[in-house]
Amino acid sequence: MTTKKKSYASRLGILALVLALTSTCLLGGTMAKYATEVTGTGSATVAKWSFKVNGETATMATVDLANTNYSNVKSKTIAPGTKGSFDIDLDASGSEVAVDYTIAFKNLSNKPAGLKFYSDAARKTEINLSTGLTGTIALNDVNTKLTKTIYWEWPYDADNTDIAQTGSTMNFDIAVTGAQQTPATS
Repeated sequence: MTTKKKSYASRLGILALVLALTSTCLLGGTMAKYATEVTGTGSATVAKWSFKVNGETATMATVDLANTNYSNVKSKTIAPGTKGSFDIDLDASGSEVAVDYTIAFKNLSNKPAGLKFYSDAARKTEINLSTGLTGTIALNDVNTKLTKTIYWEWPYDADNTDIAQTGSTMNFDIAVTGAQQTPATS
């Protein structure tokens, strides 16, 4: 009887295996699906950048405030009662983005207290030396050079409060920064 039980058990095992294989084939066929993969490519052209100051991209020529001669002041010097101006040319030609710019004055040494810098010829709008003069070159204007004239004046003071600066050399750095304007959606 043990052989018969083994024979039935073997037959049942084989039958179970055949049923399992058959159902796998049948179920596998019902799980078929259509699939399609579509591929493409992408590209973007990166905007060009260009920014020059007085024709330079790294270092511009030294600015000399004493470029105006006065008949009663030694040539190439400044004194109370003198004034003048100098130009800074900003050029973003070829750039394909709008430009924000800052003209800042840094590392001032021996600056007379009364000496001021202005953004207008009437000398009404004083430039804050710690923040500088800021502005924007719009995208439509990047191919047009922009000249910013900086005006300076050291008013004559009968009390001569700037006497400590006599004979000294005033030095300062001009840092002109051009940066891409933050894009906005239109």
